[in-house]
This record gives sequence, structure tokens and C-alpha cells, in this order.
Amino acid sequence: MLAIWDDGGWQDLLVLAGIAFGAYLIVMWIAALMWAYRDVQARTRDQFTQMMSLLLVAVFNLPGLLIYLVLRPKQTLAEMYDRQLEAEALLHELQEQATCPACRRKVADDFLACPYCRSALRTPCESCARPMMSSWVLCPYCGADRPTAEPAYHSAPFDDESAPGDAAMAARQRRANTARYTPAAPKPADPASGSSR
Repeated sequence: MLAIWDDGGWQDLLVLAGIAFGAYLIVMWIAALMWAYRDVQARTRDQFTQMMSLLLVAVFNLPGLLIYLVLRPKQTLAEMYDRQLEAEALLHELQEQATCPACRRKVADDFLACPYCRSALRTPCESCARPMMSSWVLCPYCGADRPTAEPAYHSAPFDDESAPGDAAMAARQRRANTARYTPAAPKPADPASGSSR
């Protein structure tokens, strides 16, 4: 056994240990380079940043990897995408919320009038009293048809209380103190009197 140590066997062992340590360093260098490549690919699409990060790790090895860890982009592309989706969803939710056309404040979908400026938003269904949009031709809740507009000319005089449109006009006038309505169209001239208003 002493003969092995005397003939330079310990030098062979040192050479083998040096080769194993060198192989370990090369494997660590390649692993750090591969990890840096995958990490920088996940964090940015900028080719210059990717090349500089890889060059930093390739030249300086572990110290370069530490420098890269300090300088790398904070978020991955997937995290940035998720954050953008959250922001877009929040913005979409805010835009979907109904607003008053007059004062632009937020209102609920079932409001008949704006509680801030008293503008009329919807009309109640005559059958179930649920709010209806002005463009609907029937109530989606009970299926009742929206009453058609009254004809512009009546055979009876306008001041007659039995006129069919007066009940609707009285209902509109009762709500006028809680909501703003556009003024009614001027009444047509009475052909019998020959004078126009």
C-alpha cells in the first residue's frame, strides 16, 4: 500500500479529484446557463435583454447568475398577462354598469328615475310594474305588450276629460315632480276654429 503512495498514486487521485471537480463546475455552469435562458424567456420577449442575460451568466458563471437575479424583470410574462386580464375585467365591469344619460352617475338597472338629477330612465310596465326600457315593445317579465302611442288627432276636443289620452297624460304629470321629461309636442291647430297656436 505504501508502494502505491510512493509511486505517485496520490497524484493520480488528485488528478481524478480535479477532473471530477472540473466536471462538476462545467455541469453547474451549463445548468445555470439553461436556467437563466428559461427564466429570461419567461420574463421578456426583448432579444437584447435575453442575450445580455445569457452573456452575463456565461462569462461570470455563478456571480453572473447572482447579478442576473438582481437585474431580471420582476414579473413573468404569464403574471403580466394575468394582471392585464384582471385590469380589463375590472374595466369591463365598470363600463357595463349603467349610468344616467344626463348626469353620468352610476344607477342600478331597475331604477325608473335617476336619484341624483331626476331624469327618467325607464317606464314601469302597466301589467307587472317592473321597469321597462324605452326600446322594448313588450315586457320581458310578464309578456304584456307596451301600449302604442296615442294618435295625434282626436275627434273630441282636447279639454274634454273623457279623451282616451288624458289618463296617460295625467299619469305623466303626476310623475313629473320626480323625473324630468321632454316637453310634449305642440298641439295641432283646430281646423274648425281656423286659428293656430
